[in-house]
Amino acid sequence: MNHTPATLLVVDDDPMNRDALSRRLIRTGYTVLTAESGAAALELVSTHRVDAVLLDVMMPGMSGLDTLRVLRESRSVSELPIIMVTAKDGSDDVVEALDLGANDYVTKPIDYAVALARIRAQVTARRADPLTGLPNRVLFLERLNRLLARGEASGRPFAVFFLDLDRFKLINDSLGHVAGDELLLAVARRLEKALRATDTVCRGDGELTLARLGGDEFTILLDGVGSAEQAQAIAERLRAVVAQPFELQGREVVTSVSIGIVLSAAGYARAEEMIRDADTAMYRAKELGKGRCEIFDHSMRLAAQQRLQLESDLRFALDRGELEIHYQPIVSLVECQLCGFEALLRWNHPQRGLVSPAEFIPTAEETGSIVPIGNWVLAQACRQMREWEREFPSSRDLTISVNLSARQCMEPGLLADVARILRQTGMAPGRVKLEITEGIVLENTDEVARILHDLRTLGVQLGLDDFGMGYSALSYLQRFPFQTIKIDRTFVSGVQDVANAEIIRAIVSLADGLDMNVTAEGVETGEQLHRLRELACGFGQGFYFRQPLSSSDARDVLRSGVFAGSSVAAGG
Repeated sequence: MNHTPATLLVVDDDPMNRDALSRRLIRTGYTVLTAESGAAALELVSTHRVDAVLLDVMMPGMSGLDTLRVLRESRSVSELPIIMVTAKDGSDDVVEALDLGANDYVTKPIDYAVALARIRAQVTARRADPLTGLPNRVLFLERLNRLLARGEASGRPFAVFFLDLDRFKLINDSLGHVAGDELLLAVARRLEKALRATDTVCRGDGELTLARLGGDEFTILLDGVGSAEQAQAIAERLRAVVAQPFELQGREVVTSVSIGIVLSAAGYARAEEMIRDADTAMYRAKELGKGRCEIFDHSMRLAAQQRLQLESDLRFALDRGELEIHYQPIVSLVECQLCGFEALLRWNHPQRGLVSPAEFIPTAEETGSIVPIGNWVLAQACRQMREWEREFPSSRDLTISVNLSARQCMEPGLLADVARILRQTGMAPGRVKLEITEGIVLENTDEVARILHDLRTLGVQLGLDDFGMGYSALSYLQRFPFQTIKIDRTFVSGVQDVANAEIIRAIVSLADGLDMNVTAEGVETGEQLHRLRELACGFGQGFYFRQPLSSSDARDVLRSGVFAGSSVAAGG
């Protein structure tokens, strides 16, 4: 693991020079291999883990420069630090060596203090992540390439694990970078401990490398792991140890890890390809709910390519005018009157047609494009409501509901953006309802509470969406300044079931006691409407009333003054 001493290879045809330098390096704490020729050096590099090479320029047969050239052309060790040793300071040989890719040089007679400093600089830069002390990306790639190069000859299987912490950005942003670094360090130590146990059980005498690629990404190379079942069992152990609470700056913090796995049996030629596919499998784990592990298959690569294309297309969708808003009516279930709309984002892709929000909204969240898109939705919806208000005075009391994403809620400029849009559009704040889901509340309670209270100072209304689908503590309803609770469509579709009906009844009663309104989502039948009325649910939206309308269709509804058919007025 990261605590083993670095291994140096000393290459010199003179045994006295070779032995003198080796003894000094061993006393300093390095593990040393020696070779008397370039050919012997190449053999050792191919069969041993080497962290740096000290290579004499002048040797009979294969010279140091010839050996350097071969090493730099070798895919498995192309990044290996090489320090040339020469008796000709400033000679053409030194210049040529640097041009061929040597990292540094020392001159004879060797100044050992200088040599040790240069060796330490090269080994540290290549080997260690400065925060965790783990091997870094360069070293991990070299070790993986070495295993790939030996793979067919040895027939020994291995696996690569790609780990990414879930919600790390949220923890980093809310608790600060110092706490974020503490978490990364603690995760590294836990993974090391778990892998030591794995080492004795699964790996035998093969390669084991835990590395930090950067940010909150870790990779693991486990030699001797060949079956999907074995890899899954190891991944579950790693996932379990990370899931235990961490103590950061006096606070208990819980996170999880998503893991992607690639097995060597897939026949890879390059380390970068193997890491790419392990990364792809990790993203599939995140898409399926986070805190889980997935083994790569080739269908994931196609999905990743499609996702990349979607990201690229989405980046320009707003500027190209491909985004539009549809307006779903929200109805008073008692009077059967239109009381507002929910603004729903739609993407009319030039080649694919309408793209499902379930497909592109998560992509917008991940890339950050949801922030400008969300501001555009709010501004466009407010402008549209103002236009209808001027054309149809009877609509001046209608509200407009707009969803806020998790990314928007954590954006420092959210309050200023909402205030600016209200000011520019002239929309009355009380007619704007900003909706967030339960999950956002649970992600970071203190920060979200502050943001929501700040938004309430602007005069906008706040709604809690998808209520009942998460793990909400009822105390949140008292702590956060919501005016509306939206009952998730899952309960509404099963409202004829006694258990679902009692849940809705309890939510309505709770909201009434807290002076909140209740809106039922996904009302699709007259029977559901009738039952919701019996349960005293105040508002509803769904296909039974109207599907989401284009702005022109919604305008026609407002112009006609007729919203619902006789079946709604009669109670279904």
